[in-house]
Amino acid sequence: MLTRRKLLAVSAGAALSVPVLARLMAADAGAATAPTLPLDLVNTTSSATVYAYVLGRDPAAGGNWAFIQADGTTLYHPPSPANDQTPLGVDCAIALNAPGAAARSVTLPHLDSGRIYFAVDRKLTFLMNRGGGLALPSVSNPSDPNIDVRHDFCEFTYNTDQLYANITFVDMVCLPISFRLDTAEGTQNVRGLPADGLAGVTSALRAQSAADGSDWSRLIVSSGGSDLRVLSPNLAIRGNSALFAGYFDDYVNQVWNKYSTTDLRIDTQFTWGTATGRVSGGVLNFPGVGSFTKPSTLAIFSCSDAPFTTGNDEMGNLSARLAAAFNRTTLLANPDQPDAENPAAFYGQARTNHYARILHSTTPDGLGYAFPYDDVHPAGVDFEGKVQSGTPSRFTITVGGSTGGGGGSTPTPTPTATGGVGAFGTIQAESFSAQSGTSVEACSDSGGGSDVGWLANGDWLKYSAVDFGSAGATRFSARVASGAAAGISGLVQVRLGSPTATPLGGFAVASTGGWQSWQTVPADISRVTGVQDVYLTFDSGQPADFVNLNWFTFG
Repeated sequence: MLTRRKLLAVSAGAALSVPVLARLMAADAGAATAPTLPLDLVNTTSSATVYAYVLGRDPAAGGNWAFIQADGTTLYHPPSPANDQTPLGVDCAIALNAPGAAARSVTLPHLDSGRIYFAVDRKLTFLMNRGGGLALPSVSNPSDPNIDVRHDFCEFTYNTDQLYANITFVDMVCLPISFRLDTAEGTQNVRGLPADGLAGVTSALRAQSAADGSDWSRLIVSSGGSDLRVLSPNLAIRGNSALFAGYFDDYVNQVWNKYSTTDLRIDTQFTWGTATGRVSGGVLNFPGVGSFTKPSTLAIFSCSDAPFTTGNDEMGNLSARLAAAFNRTTLLANPDQPDAENPAAFYGQARTNHYARILHSTTPDGLGYAFPYDDVHPAGVDFEGKVQSGTPSRFTITVGGSTGGGGGSTPTPTPTATGGVGAFGTIQAESFSAQSGTSVEACSDSGGGSDVGWLANGDWLKYSAVDFGSAGATRFSARVASGAAAGISGLVQVRLGSPTATPLGGFAVASTGGWQSWQTVPADISRVTGVQDVYLTFDSGQPADFVNLNWFTFG
């Protein structure tokens, strides 16, 4: 069986948070997509042997499972076997071209609850059970035939309304997967992990365990003397109940104490409005709606064990938002959820979902499902790595990631037809046209070069003639590092025309673990178009340096 959640739940009837359900059901209502979509599969791994498996439920076949066969076009509908655990009768491995070669072209028909698997060097084994049940590769069952195969997957639904797809880290992390979706309205991109993303994640998990003595390094699965994949804490605990025992207990107790005297307000972002709760008698009560007992560590990581209900009703809606707040550990700081603070404020507690924190800081755009309700967010902010359109024209999926580590790579900006510098490529921090209070230093981030350091309150950087085009930009992402002492933090803000102009938006940053410990932080900004002089300003309530800047980009 498919295991969860989000878009997969559309056909399976499981829980969705309401905003996701609304997006999936309402996008381009009344329009109809083409019966097939060109799908390009690109191999940028170090291996010339990579296989893809494209599968989903076929609405034209009563919702039964279907695989695209090795020719990239023909559908195969596995019959119900006489015995459980029967291999497919047809080899549905789609061989990708070698790195550097052209994409492998596939014709994608309408399929619901779909997945696209990628396997390096070896093929995967899919098994059918009686009644038409499909057993997918498992990374938590030691006897699974795929347990030592280097593989990963992404998810999609393509129906008459739209294409919706997302990269996911909810179960595990192994291969970098990225998206490009061409549509009638423009191009959407999700950059996924960089080429060396797995190494970055495993290194950060080991460092976290060394720092706090917790079980984060035990999420790493090795094979043949090298790291093979990283399991999510939810999946790892299912296989070993001793992991993370009582990890969130102190935080949960603090939350319960806080809301015994303070109202917790959860915006359902739906017709139910805002629900207000308080703890009484050891239970978090939302009058007229329902109540929650104290969640266990497993319940927080899974988002679906008691007391969190998975029913798609008002309690299910509250469960999604409460579970997200526990994973991001924002409940002590903010009684209004979903937290409207910038994502840089998430995961700020010593005991938090460091798996999610590390993944969001490793992907260059900060996007990707790191726990089941990572799609919960205030209006105008996006954390899940999704593409979605009712007018898709071509879908490109790359396995292997971009070259370079840390935040990955983005195109170098080039002069535009207006004479400005393109806003949507990488703008190196040291390419400023004017500055105040800053210095340039050697940078040890991926790609080397220089960064701008010693940034403190009142400093600014100017970048002349940045061209945002007519469509404009609504997102700002910057590669930052901080070795600031505890209690020292500040804001990185975007302004136009003057360092004292009204900010378009920005993000807060505190210590990232060192002055060369780099993270990519995204922020929403007010839409900006045309050719503009961009100022980055640095604001803090303390005089100490609080951040270094390597590069930034707009999206």
